[in-house]
Amino acid sequence: MAIAPNEFNLKKIQWFAWVVLFCLLIYFGIEQNETLLESLNYTVHCVIAYAIILYGNALWLYPRYYQKKKYVTYVIIVAVLLVSISYLRTASWYAISARTRLHPYPITFGTYIYTFIIHCLIFLFSIAFRYTIDFFRIKQQQEILLKQHAQAQLDLLKAQVQPHFLFNTLNNIYFIAQRESPQTAVLLEKLSAIMRYFIDQGSKDRISLVSELNFIRNYIELEKMRIRYPVRIDIQVNGEEDPVKIPPMLLIPMVENVFKHGIDKSKQNNFIEIRATITESLLFEVSNSSWKNVEEEKSAIGTGLKNLRERLEILYPGRFSFTAKSTGERFTSTLMIPL
Repeated sequence: MAIAPNEFNLKKIQWFAWVVLFCLLIYFGIEQNETLLESLNYTVHCVIAYAIILYGNALWLYPRYYQKKKYVTYVIIVAVLLVSISYLRTASWYAISARTRLHPYPITFGTYIYTFIIHCLIFLFSIAFRYTIDFFRIKQQQEILLKQHAQAQLDLLKAQVQPHFLFNTLNNIYFIAQRESPQTAVLLEKLSAIMRYFIDQGSKDRISLVSELNFIRNYIELEKMRIRYPVRIDIQVNGEEDPVKIPPMLLIPMVENVFKHGIDKSKQNNFIEIRATITESLLFEVSNSSWKNVEEEKSAIGTGLKNLRERLEILYPGRFSFTAKSTGERFTSTLMIPL
């Protein structure tokens, strides 16, 4: 897995800072007439204690407790951590110092207090360090989003060439078909309208109910040509549909399910009844002739309807109603969403 540039730079800065700190502490110890071993003992204890406080808070305590608003627990754990590290660092340093120095430094209560104050300052620095990490991550995410946005715009410009070519070709075929086969011309017109719906409307968050219903009508007309016997189609809209906006391709799975799992294309007396009732909500009901027995009833609920339910859970969580059931020789799916 490749390391992002910002993440890599932050790691290099940390390594550089620790090396500089280590060298400075060694230098200051020698300047105070300590031997290299004595200075090294003090430096190692400082660096270990600082690292535990810095990374322990920035990478574990702060995100796990403070950011989750567990403030009391966070304060208690931080206090215990600072006191424990201060005591252990001072005691360990003095124990080793007593063996390496002829006259070891005296350890007093003031020594513990001084060490505790230094550790408190390191703790405050760890909070700033945590914000620095978050800043680098946010900056990295913004760079990724900008690249994705630029790539999406480029892909969109590339994709626009193909639809224009396709529509121009369909128009040419349509004019020829009008002269040679008017029925074929009608089907081409329906297909062109469906494709234009996918391109112009499919990417929007909301489209008019009129556009969705026109798309359904065109879809049904194309599907009818695959059925041997005529199908009785009845589409009714109750209420004012012009101002209604819904997500694109929300209703078509219910109609698509009719042709995939409902109608027997080799039999007569097929019917499709579509009702759209508009009030404070949209009630959309699709009924069709069903030639399946009870054991096959579950198979009539295809993948499209299952995907529709999952999509509804995202768009209208807890605010929709969707049912699909078979009654005799009739299969009915019903959807209700708020407007």
